[in-house]
Amino acid sequence: MKDKHWSNIAEAGAVSGIRFLFAVYQLFGRLPFRVCLYPVILYYFLFRKSAREASLEYLWHMRGQGRLQSRQSLLLQSYRHFMNFGESMLDKLAVWQGDITLDALEFHNHEVFDNLVQQGKGCVMVGSHLGNLEICRALAKRNTNVTFNVLMHTAHAIRFNEMLTRANSEAHVNVIQVSSISPATAIVLQQKIEAGEFLVIAGDRSPASGQGNVSEVSFLGELCHMPQGPFILAAILRCPVLTIFCLRRAGEGKPFYDLYIDYFADRIVLPRREREMALQQTLQRWADLLADYCEKAPLQWFNFYSFWYRQSTNSHSEKSADQ
Repeated sequence: MKDKHWSNIAEAGAVSGIRFLFAVYQLFGRLPFRVCLYPVILYYFLFRKSAREASLEYLWHMRGQGRLQSRQSLLLQSYRHFMNFGESMLDKLAVWQGDITLDALEFHNHEVFDNLVQQGKGCVMVGSHLGNLEICRALAKRNTNVTFNVLMHTAHAIRFNEMLTRANSEAHVNVIQVSSISPATAIVLQQKIEAGEFLVIAGDRSPASGQGNVSEVSFLGELCHMPQGPFILAAILRCPVLTIFCLRRAGEGKPFYDLYIDYFADRIVLPRREREMALQQTLQRWADLLADYCEKAPLQWFNFYSFWYRQSTNSHSEKSADQ
């Protein structure tokens, strides 16, 4: 049976479940939240077979590339992968509520970002499902004159945005549901760029509309598809492109994050005759950068669906779970 596209798979944290866990956190704090989290994550780990196999496949690739240093079994690593995802759900909401402050962040290469703000230039910031993309809330707090627009695909965006607004109605961050970039949408986004606003979009999931707008790249030693959308959008908007990664430091207790902002391009240029080649080269650069950051925090890439061409997750899981 053909795997479902990621956009048709319910996220492991349903909105109702997130609400319950967030209520526990608000009433009792982080420790009781974690107590409740363990059985919830164990349930998903045991009964969400496709997500577990996708996790094992990813970890198998990481180990095969020498990017996973732990010698624990992949099965145990996979459970820890799930637990990291659970912790990230709380951190997403805690950031918006203001519980994770600037003191809990170390900015790397922030000069790149600050220069654009000082010039009043908007840009496209390409993020991923590695770490906590919602940390741009902290950037908005650090730069109160900057507005961030987070582009999300799924209908979950509407409900999640409502939760975030209730957590902090004063945040300078808009969550925009975008299934595809129509001419009307492009005009609206162009106006935001011209106003000096920032567009944040994930660059590690194939488009929900199908496999058409993707480039074939090598990622962690095997071919896969990466979405062209963020970079085509940047080319249309003729604006700078930055990448953003926010990784949680290992350790117990109150979370601490490293926020990395890297310059990717002043503009994405796609010559008409060499468009596909230019896109492929751009996407390969992006895939290589993503792999490097995955090595910094291997258990924080939260894509729990089959990512590579080869449909051999079962063989990976059975052969490698105990390695």
